[in-house]
Amino acid sequence: MVSHAQTRGYVQRQRDKGRSSKEILRRLKRAIAREIFKYLTRTITVPAIDDLRPMRQAKNITLTSAAQHFGVWPARISTLERGTRRDDDLANAYRARLTAA
Repeated sequence: MVSHAQTRGYVQRQRDKGRSSKEILRRLKRAIAREIFKYLTRTITVPAIDDLRPMRQAKNITLTSAAQHFGVWPARISTLERGTRRDDDLANAYRARLTAA
């Protein structure tokens, strides 16, 4: 209610309608619960990562050189390739880099 600009606007609109801070807080909690429920119940498609390691190995690119290109530790690339850590932005950039190489 203090630091988020959209929430501050919402709080001000609710106060203009004559609602108390307790009522506004209850409404905010319900809105947060609805948002979280959407994420818990919605099926999210996960991009495939099974092509990354074979593509890297076919082009003779080491984990170290791939990691240096993105400025991350080699373990981060390894966990991405094995699917133990999900990072869609890095995976897409990594796939584009491997395709271009």
